[in-house]
Amino acid sequence: MSSPRSIAIVGAGLGGLVCARVLQLHNITVDVYEKEPSPASRQQGGSLDMHSKLGLKALQMSQLMDQFKKIARPEDQDMKIMGKDGTVYFESPNLLPEERGEDRPEADRTQLRQILLESLKPGTVKWNHGISNIIHEGGRATLHFLDSGRSPVVYDFIIGADGAWSRVRTTLSPAAPEYTGVCFIDIFVHDVRKKHPELVDFVKRGMAMALGDNKGIAPQRNANDVVRIYVIFRKPLEWLDEVGLKRLVDEERYSEASELMLEEFTGWCPEVTNFLKVPCASMTVRPLYSLDRHKWPTHPNTTLIGDAGHVMVPFSGEGANLAMIDGAEAGLTIAKHLSAENATWLEAFKSFEAAMLRRAWASSKGALENMDKFISDGNSAERASITMKKLLTVATA
Repeated sequence: MSSPRSIAIVGAGLGGLVCARVLQLHNITVDVYEKEPSPASRQQGGSLDMHSKLGLKALQMSQLMDQFKKIARPEDQDMKIMGKDGTVYFESPNLLPEERGEDRPEADRTQLRQILLESLKPGTVKWNHGISNIIHEGGRATLHFLDSGRSPVVYDFIIGADGAWSRVRTTLSPAAPEYTGVCFIDIFVHDVRKKHPELVDFVKRGMAMALGDNKGIAPQRNANDVVRIYVIFRKPLEWLDEVGLKRLVDEERYSEASELMLEEFTGWCPEVTNFLKVPCASMTVRPLYSLDRHKWPTHPNTTLIGDAGHVMVPFSGEGANLAMIDGAEAGLTIAKHLSAENATWLEAFKSFEAAMLRRAWASSKGALENMDKFISDGNSAERASITMKKLLTVATA
């Protein structure tokens, strides 16, 4: 192929935006299509710990480390694990420096996304452009939009970065994420220093987890005086509807939802359960899905990155990190082969996808294993603390 390929990214999450940034650093034109109407249209999730060989490496490749340092919270890496009776089994501030593992500074997902958005040329992201279908024909890919008033657009290559329920994935593979049996209720509490100092004292500089009997309560420190409280249940997906929890959350009847959840924690330490009585700004139901060991035939016009290619549970801290390094490496692969002949191009993406999936499969396996230890029968807090110590031993080796 003598002329450079035209490139589009579907999805303006972290992976898609990193990919766009790397492409623009190489003076490659790219359009990003996002179904959300604006950057602030929904909650983007909580705090992320950036790993040196994944998310931090992607930020270095994106030349955004200076901007990242302005929002990073290296002090918010503490972890505490306790049982339902309040017994503390693990507390990272009590560890010696050599026992702590690699430095993994925290950053809020929303702030990280904003840094990436501001790094792109104006107009790169097309908001309110949800994709309904992609047609491959004549060696090119045509994007059709949910809004039938928008004309289809044609590109030589599409990067699917559109998350767990990717529309791009459906053109390459029939696979769909499967429910893992575990669900989070994400509770957003702000002005915590003034209104809820006891919550700040409990969480300290990071996350505290109370675990047992296939459930848990896990408050996490975020930026801007926010704590997110994750209430975790191992339950069938239908349970959310059967007990009315999903309906209460959807109708923003948060105090009633909290009362319902409190019934599930009868007999637990009041130091922990009292946090479910704290007034909140919002709640979100987040069932955990996995798309384990997914792969697809390499396609000359389309690839997948992040959750579009490999959905995983958040029990390794690597999902967003993987999406970011996927995006950076996809952008670099395009930059190196933009005008290559088709056979060379296809071989380059075959190598890229193989490396990406090997990395993702290993991380997903570990995350699922961790989830099954943390959210399990009986005294799972003790098992979780043993797992955490082993993970730190590996990280310091």
